[in-house]
Amino acid sequence: MNYNHLIYFQTLARCEHYRKAAEELHITQPSLSNAIHRLEEDLGVQLFEKSGRGVRLTKQGRRFLDYVDQGFHALQIGEELLHYEQIHAQTTLNLGVVLSIANDPFPDWIRGFTQYYPRKVFFSCVNDTSDGLCLELKAGNVDLIFCSKIEDPRIEFTPLFDQKLMLLVPLSHRLAGRSSIPIQELDGEAFIAHSRKTALHDILADIYRANHIRVRIVSEADEDRAIIGMVRAGLGCGVTTYSSELYGSGFQAIPITGSGFHGQICMGRRRGTPLPDTAQLFWDYLLSHGDRSAGSLQK
Repeated sequence: MNYNHLIYFQTLARCEHYRKAAEELHITQPSLSNAIHRLEEDLGVQLFEKSGRGVRLTKQGRRFLDYVDQGFHALQIGEELLHYEQIHAQTTLNLGVVLSIANDPFPDWIRGFTQYYPRKVFFSCVNDTSDGLCLELKAGNVDLIFCSKIEDPRIEFTPLFDQKLMLLVPLSHRLAGRSSIPIQELDGEAFIAHSRKTALHDILADIYRANHIRVRIVSEADEDRAIIGMVRAGLGCGVTTYSSELYGSGFQAIPITGSGFHGQICMGRRRGTPLPDTAQLFWDYLLSHGDRSAGSLQK
């Protein structure tokens, strides 16, 4: 599909007249007619129909125009983003971060690094599950990821800090108000579980099995925020790792004891592939500032 043909199509859709559109595009009317005909052949649909001395979009044409407008808008955003990077930053750092640390301590790492490293850096961050971030890393879409360790020979993981396992309960639940909960007391409870595509799903399944805990899964979700919302609504309990999001209204987060859980947030990079200079500096910075980088998650 020809890029210029899309511009011609967009212009003709606005002018609704071949001569006016051709004049605006600074091309001949036959050239415009031929371009639209080629575009219609490529798509296999009629985009315009006659309307008096002009033309108007067909139903398929109106639908296609929406996508063309969205596409050009996305290209404009991309162009502006690249222009912003060029003007305001000397380098870009592409990072992938699990949501459980997106609010704490990840922003503190960024702030500390910008104070430590004087050059301007444009931070581009994506959020996903640990599995999703590993895919992003292997595809080359990010330089570093921060998530749970996934067994993959193509990724080198370095632990940053340990995680705690927390029970989420509605305020009306029988366990609410406790300062800690032994893992055995979860037997028979109804749970909103992490979905199978999350790393925590298999980890918790192994913990329940090892501790002979029977759980009733009443619902599942990919992210802690969704699980918290359902716990708050009284649909069941939830189990997740500590994050700053676990301090809110309508539910309680209680540390779980005796689970044998040894979770960690790790920093991952592609094995055997040199990091860009700024990514290597960020890697080195976090390793040399370990006590501070763990932030409030070391509580």
